Amino acid sequence: RVAASAAGTPRCWPRMARLFPLFCCLAAFAAPAAALRLGAPVMRTCDASRRKAAGRHLRQLAELQALPAAEACEAAQAALANMRAEGLPLNVDAVSRAISLCGCELPVAESLFESLVAAGNDSEGAYSCLLRAQLGSGDLDRALVTFRRMLQRGIAPRGRNASPVLHALCAAGRQVDAMRFSGRLVRHGLVLSQEDHAALLLLHGSRASPRQLRRQLDRLLREHSTPGAETAAAIEAAVAAVGGSAAATRVAVGHDGRCPCCGGGLQLLTLPEEEREQVRSVLLSRAHQRLGSRGSDRLRRFSRWLEGQPAFDFVVDGPNVGYANQNFEGGRFSFAQVAEVVSMLQRAGKRVLLILPAKYARDVVPNHTSSSQPDDRITAADRALLDGWRSEGLLYTTGPGMYDDWYWMLATVGRGDSQPVAVTNDAMRDHWADLLPARDFARWRASKVVPFSFGAAASAPRDAAAPPTLAVADPPVA
Repeated sequence: RVAASAAGTPRCWPRMARLFPLFCCLAAFAAPAAALRLGAPVMRTCDASRRKAAGRHLRQLAELQALPAAEACEAAQAALANMRAEGLPLNVDAVSRAISLCGCELPVAESLFESLVAAGNDSEGAYSCLLRAQLGSGDLDRALVTFRRMLQRGIAPRGRNASPVLHALCAAGRQVDAMRFSGRLVRHGLVLSQEDHAALLLLHGSRASPRQLRRQLDRLLREHSTPGAETAAAIEAAVAAVGGSAAATRVAVGHDGRCPCCGGGLQLLTLPEEEREQVRSVLLSRAHQRLGSRGSDRLRRFSRWLEGQPAFDFVVDGPNVGYANQNFEGGRFSFAQVAEVVSMLQRAGKRVLLILPAKYARDVVPNHTSSSQPDDRITAADRALLDGWRSEGLLYTTGPGMYDDWYWMLATVGRGDSQPVAVTNDAMRDHWADLLPARDFARWRASKVVPFSFGAAASAPRDAAAPPTLAVADPPVA
């Protein structure tokens, strides 16, 4: 309450006056906090506005590519000047695009690049743009100097910066320089593309160098086992340019691996022992990660058992075969389909190993089809098949919790003579990661895995009179 005096002055005023410094002090502490609270949105708004403006200039630089070269370079320099005038930082993307647009005026492009170097922003992308500008102006030697400078800066070569230089060397007929340059790329871990190999092949052909041409062909096939149509055309042109007795003809190689043109046998590219050992180690590690020492011990036990058996020709992925074409109501694991694959191979005189999880050797087996039945009781015929496979010594059952795929994969890279070919339609999307490099994995799959197919009768109800028709691809010949 405020009581008024006769003079009309509030009696509490002296007390309020004493409290006034405290209010001022509190206000002084509160003011910076309020300023901070207000300053953050202002700063964010400012940054967003600057980013928006920079994005606008980058889009403008991209649109300049449609202009004639001289006009594009002039407009690019003007765009950078506008960015400076607006107080915007000249980021690497903006300057790199300007470098690309100024390929017709190499001194301008190089000056822009040096501005990035001075600021410590000479990125791989900036080097790529400068290399394209130098090559576009026809100054190949200057591009080689820039490339060496990039490597000295510790920037690894990539296809977009290395391939243009390599192709320019090949087009200029500089065979020795091209070979040295490609060797440097390989030493830095860059895998040449098919287009790179094709350029080198055409260079060796034009220089009439059959020895270098053959070496380059060997490198091509080691890195790209299935050359594309354009690469095949380059091979034909290079061989034709060499002349003499050399000839390149497209033929269809038969199952026996013999070339119908020259009669020579083709070498089947398989995994060497060190890579097979790598696969074995990775599979053991996966089993250990899943079940501890119990899992890895089971795989080792299988490996020792395999080494003690006569060599197998084929290993059958039982679940993959048994469930093929069974994804319908009433479908189930088909022992008959497994028996059909085993019998077909045995009739061809092959020794077969069948891999089955232990749960498929019991009286009640799971049903992993779209059928409403979660499991099925096996029939007397199914039991007879299991007993027969056991008595023949061709059935190996995997322990609980183990992936059956590990067993047949391990069998294909076994020690000694027993390295059977796997019969499966498994695409192995979940297997190749960290198992092998992609190229070696493709080589293993091409040499050690063959698909199969059942006809339409395989997906009919189980009591159908017609047996399923079957086709198993021929394995490659060593």
